[in-house]
Amino acid sequence: MKFSAAVLLFINLFTLQAAPAADPETLIFTNVNIVDTRSGNLERNMTVVIKNGQIDGIAKVGLIQESRKIRVVNANGKFLIPGLWDMHVHSAGGSAPAWDEKIIYPLYIANGVTGVRDMGGDPALLEKRREHIERGQVLGPHMVLGGPFLAGGKSDSQTIAVNNPAEGRQAVVTLKNRGVDFIKILSNITRPTYMAIAEEARKLKIRFVGHVPDTVSVEEASAAGQRSIEHLTGILLACSSREGELRQQRLDALAKKDFKSYSENEMQAVSTYNSVKAHHLFVELTDNNTWQVPTLVWDSADAHIGDPDPPDELKYVPASVRKQWDPAKLLSATTPEEMAAKKELVSRYIELAGAMHHADVPFMAGSDGPDPFVVPGFSLHEELELLVQAGFSNAEALQTATFSPALFLAKLDHYGVIEKGREADMVLLDGNPLEEIGNTQKIVAVIVRGKYYPRGELDKILSGIEEAAAKE
Repeated sequence: MKFSAAVLLFINLFTLQAAPAADPETLIFTNVNIVDTRSGNLERNMTVVIKNGQIDGIAKVGLIQESRKIRVVNANGKFLIPGLWDMHVHSAGGSAPAWDEKIIYPLYIANGVTGVRDMGGDPALLEKRREHIERGQVLGPHMVLGGPFLAGGKSDSQTIAVNNPAEGRQAVVTLKNRGVDFIKILSNITRPTYMAIAEEARKLKIRFVGHVPDTVSVEEASAAGQRSIEHLTGILLACSSREGELRQQRLDALAKKDFKSYSENEMQAVSTYNSVKAHHLFVELTDNNTWQVPTLVWDSADAHIGDPDPPDELKYVPASVRKQWDPAKLLSATTPEEMAAKKELVSRYIELAGAMHHADVPFMAGSDGPDPFVVPGFSLHEELELLVQAGFSNAEALQTATFSPALFLAKLDHYGVIEKGREADMVLLDGNPLEEIGNTQKIVAVIVRGKYYPRGELDKILSGIEEAAAKE
């Protein structure tokens, strides 16, 4: 909602800019182009007023009462987008045990990622870290937490074992009472257990998301109320003309722990892709509002381990983690043929994401970092580029990390758009992301919880992270 000129007072810009407060109560951007992530349009030459961590007003002309507690930033025609959300991360436990909270979370902010959906880790550590961020002890994004995984097998610090329907129902009750934001399931769950989890989640009104187990079809998962499917799990199989046969082969391979045959099964699903069957599946996913978080950047990174010219952002990765990411070590049991198959699958997943998107299946951007060569913050921008490669427009790709996450989380009244009353989480860019999605990486400043971090300060944050990472 925009301010009416009739209810605003003119700013004395010369006075305000001459004597900005060291810790201003009000932050004002003038001459800024706002990217409307609802419509995909651009609102040019706007003024945005931020007070108490919220967007207080938006106007075509800079209008506000004069005060020495105001900081005015002339954006000089730069572009303002909502803070980005990475909807699939693991920031404590799991693949991130060596990542100190003062490394991993500031990395998100330095890349304009002001919100994350943590998809499973050490729940006690995650809750502690979120509290540190909210208290201002650590610079970091807003966090939505799912707590421990639900998976077959044994329980540990980040997993609740669910090996039968009774254990599945009890796990849902336990997590609901703990106050998690959602429930995350993994692939190795029996069909009866999965259905029990879905029923209990529906009963207790808590969302469940995650992988689609091999024992369950994508259609069944969608109908059962799974709100988001991660990594496109089960989609290619569901689009195969030999779905039933390949599903049984996959289950047999798992039972024998024959992971080579299991991987080859996915390629067989690719070669038996049926476009008519796929279309019916996509319509069902759209009708059921089953969201997809494809994490294409994870698949791409995994398929290109060992390629020359490693990314420059590895300098922000803790030294101990970089040793774990040694390509020779990671590829010691992988054949060139298997790497070629991985690259082929990445291409197929990108095509699949595009086909689903054109059928109006809803998508959100996620990275699955910090797995090998999926560096927190940076990787989300790579995911947006891969979505454009899949056929999303620049505006549609941007929506997967702004408007869509807020819609999915039922938090559009807080995030995802630059409108009056929303949280002041924004990113100022030096280029228009509607013209080129790569411009999301041309970050001039980040605003999170109403606090302004210009480029110079972001560079200092990154330098500090690099120094700390070298010692970790």
